[in-house]
Amino acid sequence: MERKGEKIGWIGGWIGGFIWILILGIIWFFQDKLILGVAGIALFAIAFILIIILKPWGHPGTKFWKLMLPLYLVLLLAVFLALYVMEVFEFPSHFQYGLWIIPCFIPLFTMGNKTWK
Repeated sequence: MERKGEKIGWIGGWIGGFIWILILGIIWFFQDKLILGVAGIALFAIAFILIIILKPWGHPGTKFWKLMLPLYLVLLLAVFLALYVMEVFEFPSHFQYGLWIIPCFIPLFTMGNKTWK
């Protein structure tokens, strides 16, 4: 069995989870925020490489949480970068804008102990 849908789900889901930082990086780049633009684009590139390297069918005996953790760390870096650019840390009352990240961790707990096998 090829499990094509699961493979598409892994790659497409993670790319979909990171595409926003690529778009923001491009926008920042054209707004002459070169360092922020390069950082956003670099975070997407790092995530893309990790998505390919850490694919579960390439590591069939490894628990998913070990494969997802590095991707979640890059995702957190991207969120903190975006919050920094939006100056959320200067206005603590706006910190709720970063709370949407909490439900994103649900797969880490629901699928974490499973393996590709």
